[in-house]
Amino acid sequence: MLRQVAAPLLGMALTLTACSVNGSRGASSGRPPTSAGGTAAAAAPSAGCRRTPTATSGRYRFGGRSYLLTLPRSRGRTPVPLVLDLHGLRSNGFQEAVYSRVASLGAARGFAVVEPNGATQPRGWRLPGMADGTADIRYIRDLLDHLEGTLCVDTRREFATGFSNGAGMSAALVCGLGGRLAAVAPVAGLNLTRPCGNPRPTTMLVFHGTADPIVPYGGGAPYKGNVARVPGWMRPAGGGSLVLPSVRDQVDRWARSFGCGRTSRRQAATGVTLVSRTGCRDSARVDFYTVAGGGHSWPGSPSLGAGPSTTRIDATRIMLNTFATTSSRRTDTAADHPAPRPGQ
Repeated sequence: MLRQVAAPLLGMALTLTACSVNGSRGASSGRPPTSAGGTAAAAAPSAGCRRTPTATSGRYRFGGRSYLLTLPRSRGRTPVPLVLDLHGLRSNGFQEAVYSRVASLGAARGFAVVEPNGATQPRGWRLPGMADGTADIRYIRDLLDHLEGTLCVDTRREFATGFSNGAGMSAALVCGLGGRLAAVAPVAGLNLTRPCGNPRPTTMLVFHGTADPIVPYGGGAPYKGNVARVPGWMRPAGGGSLVLPSVRDQVDRWARSFGCGRTSRRQAATGVTLVSRTGCRDSARVDFYTVAGGGHSWPGSPSLGAGPSTTRIDATRIMLNTFATTSSRRTDTAADHPAPRPGQ
């Protein structure tokens, strides 16, 4: 639920130093690169690897919506990992790219990064349990098929992240795409969606501040109960008010559903606690970063006015480190997702 911020102002804000939750500047830090799913398996080239590469970084359209595509310099017919980066409510793909920095930092690390736009108004993502809560999941599935057919993508290394409403959608894709993604990293919005009955184990990195006034860490009504700020399409499909579970409860539910058996806790940085759930099926893991006093923000990026951010960890660098060493156990092949016909 990213507040609507004019792109030029957001760009200017990103030139400033983000204030930490204690008001002082801290060193940007994160976990060293870890092998969440072991060393990345051999690449699984998509259908687009058989085509002469023509795509460049820029804005494109698919399915009546636009999306931003940022490609690494080294590409061609070498399969590259792909990250979906989903914006928050009342935002868009461009603002998400600037705010999260996934596009710039990801491309420098060899990732193709896609920031699509939601179609609803105010712009956002319909999640399972909301009215027509499968339409956006179908769109993202079709968009991934399209990207696999037009780019040279490693189909076992597809990932999703997002902020707020986009974070909820990134988590919903674990079930909605049937295990297609190797890992997801919801920032300030995991508890906007719930796990399905039997999700395929997927590595998950969760970031949330304890003083988030928009998507409350402890659960309850978003926007501090100001129902007028919650769009009608975000309310439960059967009617009633939107009441969220706590982030901690949702992390526990996902970890149980993945069969995780071990729990460890440590201080990732001053004021930041990391609880890791390991021993999960298929070598998945769940890492939960809690920012004490943190607001509705992306760690490592400036505050947008809904509570403080922190520079003591950088969520973008942490997730990219994990994505770099994580592969899915996806068993389909490029033949299951053929290259699109001309005009598609």
